[in-house]
Amino acid sequence: MKKSILMMMAIFIFGLLIVGCQGGNEEERAEANEQEDNEGNGENSVEGESDTFPVTIELDGNSIEIKEKPERILPMSLDVAEIVLELVEPSRVVAIPKNAGNSVMSTQAEKAKEIENHVSSAVNIDPEEILSYDTDLLLLTKVHGQEEDASNVLSEVDLPTLFFNSVQTVEAFMQRVELIGKAVGETEKAVEVTNRLASDAESIQKKIPDGDTPPSVLVLSEVGTGTGPFMLGPTNISYDIIQLAGATPAIDSINLQSSTPASIEQVLQMDPDYIFLLDFTGVGEEVYEDLMGAPGWDTLTAVQNNNLKVLDVKYLMNPNVDVIEGLDIMVDWIYELEE
Repeated sequence: MKKSILMMMAIFIFGLLIVGCQGGNEEERAEANEQEDNEGNGENSVEGESDTFPVTIELDGNSIEIKEKPERILPMSLDVAEIVLELVEPSRVVAIPKNAGNSVMSTQAEKAKEIENHVSSAVNIDPEEILSYDTDLLLLTKVHGQEEDASNVLSEVDLPTLFFNSVQTVEAFMQRVELIGKAVGETEKAVEVTNRLASDAESIQKKIPDGDTPPSVLVLSEVGTGTGPFMLGPTNISYDIIQLAGATPAIDSINLQSSTPASIEQVLQMDPDYIFLLDFTGVGEEVYEDLMGAPGWDTLTAVQNNNLKVLDVKYLMNPNVDVIEGLDIMVDWIYELEE
C-alpha cells in the first residue's frame, strides 16, 4: 500500500515538472515573439538586432531586401559615403564620390585615400558606370532635382538600392547611421557610434549657461564650388545645431525658408550676434570678400564685437559625425568658454 502511494506521488510530481517546463518554454517563446514584433519598426529600432542576412530595410514606404552581407558597397553621395566609411573597412567600398577625399568637406578623407575608384556627383549618374563596379549595395541621397531624376534611372537597375532624403537634424542623422549599419551588416558598430554621439552631445549641452538671453547665430557657406556665399536655411543641419547650442538661428528674424544667396541687405536686417563663415574649398574668407566689403558690413553687431569665425564646412553644413564637434565649437565660442 505504501509503495502504491509513493508511486502515485512520484507520478504526480513528475507531471507537475513537465507542466512547469512547458509553461517556461511558452513564456520564452512569447518573449521571443514579442521581441520579433518590436524589431524593425522605424529607422531607430535596430539595437539588439543580429546581422544575419537577408535583411529588409523599410525606407519611405518601400521594402528593400538585401540577401547577403554587402562586400561591394557604392555610396554615391558624400553624406552616405561618410557614414559607410565610419562603419566598414575601405576594402568593402568599390568607389566613392570625389569630394570624400577632401578634408575640408569630409570626415573620412584618410580612409578615402585607400579607395581607388571615384564616381561623379549624383547629378551626373551613368548607369553603365554603376554596373561596371559589380556593386551589391548602392546608396544615394536625393538633394537636387537631378538626384531625383537619377534615382528614377537607378530604380531600374537590378540591385539593392537605398534612396535617402536629406538629413535636417542631428537626431535624424543618428537614425540614418543605424539604418545604414543594418544594411551593411554592422548594426552593433552603428549603435556604438550613435550612443557615443548622443553622449557627447549631452555633455556639451550641459556646458550651456543658464539664464542668458540666447544669442543669434548666422551660418554662411558656399553650397558648391563657385556658388558664392549662401545663408543656410532651416533644412540644413546647421539650423538644428544652432538650436542644440541654446542659440537662435538669425534667419528666423527674416523668416527664411530655404538656403538662399546671401545679400548684405538681409544680413543687416538680421544683425546676428555671431557669424560662422564656412570654408567650402580651403580658401578661408576669400569667397566672402564682396559681402564683407559691402556698405554696412562693418556696422553689424558680430563684426563690431569681432564675432566672426571661419570653420571647415564639414563641422556645420554636412551631416556627419563631426557635427557634434561643430556643436562643441559653437557652444565654447558663443558662451566664451574657449580657453
